[in-house]
Amino acid sequence: MIVNKDFITRNASRTWAFFLDLIFPIECLGCGREGRWLCEDCFKKINLKPKQYCLHCKKANDFGQFCLPCQVIYSLDGVWIAALYDELLISQAIKKLKYYFLSGLADDLSRLMILSVDKLLEQGRISKFGLRSGVDWSNFKRAAGLPLAVLNFYDNLVVPVPLSRKRLRWRGFNQAELLARRVAEKYGLELNSGNLIRVKHKKAQAKLNEIHRLENIKNCFVWRGGNLNKKNIILVDDVVTTGATLNECAKILKANGAGEVFGLVVAKG
Repeated sequence: MIVNKDFITRNASRTWAFFLDLIFPIECLGCGREGRWLCEDCFKKINLKPKQYCLHCKKANDFGQFCLPCQVIYSLDGVWIAALYDELLISQAIKKLKYYFLSGLADDLSRLMILSVDKLLEQGRISKFGLRSGVDWSNFKRAAGLPLAVLNFYDNLVVPVPLSRKRLRWRGFNQAELLARRVAEKYGLELNSGNLIRVKHKKAQAKLNEIHRLENIKNCFVWRGGNLNKKNIILVDDVVTTGATLNECAKILKANGAGEVFGLVVAKG
């Protein structure tokens, strides 16, 4: 008899999650109110990141792009960060999602990402009439300074950062895929969750310093889809620290024809 270990492990994770729900009823992480992991009152208390910045030098900007001196270091074009990990509710929610298998928290965390993206889109809004009329040249100047991933937002492809097979078996789901799916559904964007593959299982990045993160993540990803033909990518993950993982993914995507690649994460760790 052939035993499918992946099937057994996934179902064991789901069974464990079911028993956790029985033992620990769904209660708000903030106030303990039953029914949701983050009640509406507590959700509203979470602060969105007030300003995006260059992830490398931390210089503030509107759209999270790497500034000119830092661009040469990265394949990634920038990162959009919804909130900060040092907010207690954010760190609790991410840990519960990843290590206690509370997949329902992806709904609340993706809402934060969507609110953050809405803010970016509002900042990048340009009057189409102004562009057509040729009267308001400031619109042309503004358009020229916008990342294509913002200017042509609804043409973006959404791709989650993949997990290794070993970690996916252990957790039973990829938290980045859950978040990416909700973001894609909200904006009607195409989702590709199957062609960016993590082919090596390494130490968890959270346990390493910056230099070791860069070495640890090298050559871990492959793209098994067709040429991306300059398609702009929104690369989704839960947390960014140094950007090593996002950047390694971006390097692979651009080697396969991607245009701009922007990370979208819940929080900066």
